[in-house]
Amino acid sequence: MIFRTEPMPSDLATNGCDLLFVYGTLRRGASHHHILQSLHARFLGPAMVAGELFDLGRFPGARAIEPTSAGIGGRRVTGELYRLRRLEPDLAALDRYEGLQPSAFETSLFCRRVTRVWKQNVGGAAQAWIYCLSRRPAAACLIPSGDYSKAARRLRGSSGASKRRARF
Repeated sequence: MIFRTEPMPSDLATNGCDLLFVYGTLRRGASHHHILQSLHARFLGPAMVAGELFDLGRFPGARAIEPTSAGIGGRRVTGELYRLRRLEPDLAALDRYEGLQPSAFETSLFCRRVTRVWKQNVGGAAQAWIYCLSRRPAAACLIPSGDYSKAARRLRGSSGASKRRARF
């Protein structure tokens, strides 16, 4: 099921937005943070978006939702905000990592879109790219806290690596 996403136009990377919100394996201390380091992305601080976060087994997936006029509301995804140095090549590298297939949008697990991000500790909001689920996960666990780092630590601490798998 596709929800609140639009097919990606061929010039998606040319809108000038150079901020990126990450919430899972690209965060500091996570398994694939080295990708952002290799791109020389600049860490701007903790942030959050309106949405829901799902445990898909080896990685999470966010379902972005439209924020209310009053702000982020109760459902949120916690992550980090980065500034990309070379917008188009950096987004192309991240697209490859995320398995994004612009020519096969309907079959890609993730899509890339711009969403509103709230900066923690500093306040204020900005527009940033996010890789979010292109369809609702059929059999995945909701992470109620919206924070993958905390949920992953809790899982490792109590029962080892997560063995759950999502089916789409």
